[in-house]
Amino acid sequence: MVNNFIKIKCADCGNEQITFRKAAVIVTCHICGATLVRPMGGNAEIKGEVVEVFN
Repeated sequence: MVNNFIKIKCADCGNEQITFRKAAVIVTCHICGATLVRPMGGNAEIKGEVVEVFN
């Protein structure tokens, strides 16, 4: 089974938010606006720390 959703911790402010592992758009932190995920054509490039992976 592929894990499609992940919880990422922002390196700048420590905020944690859930996002799609294969994001098609840039995902930014809701608190400080830092980039958390960048699309790369498949699995996205994750800029923060992965805290949890959801099944």
